[in-house]
Amino acid sequence: MKKVLSLAVVLAVFLTFAYATDTPKDKSTVATTSIVGTVVDKTTGESLAGVSVTIEGTKLTAYTDFEGQFKFNDIIPGEYTIKSNMISYKSGITEIKADLTDHKALTVKLERSK
Repeated sequence: MKKVLSLAVVLAVFLTFAYATDTPKDKSTVATTSIVGTVVDKTTGESLAGVSVTIEGTKLTAYTDFEGQFKFNDIIPGEYTIKSNMISYKSGITEIKADLTDHKALTVKLERSK
């Protein structure tokens, strides 16, 4: 009888720890937003593919697709500096306020280097 009781206690402890580590204790309730935009040539207005777009102060980087579009998901609302870089173009710096209610598409215009 003692063996069965001991086995039951060990099993109960094991299951308690297994379930405790499987389920997150606190799911984040922070609301997030997205930053989306298009990078174009300042003179011609043509979309630029392959532009590196970075949110300064973070490790977040995106590259524009063939239509010049980029997107950052799960961004905490706030003010950000967006830096855009491409070979043969001057770097572009854009200030943006990302919030939950206003989802404007950003247009970044890069100027060719001389």
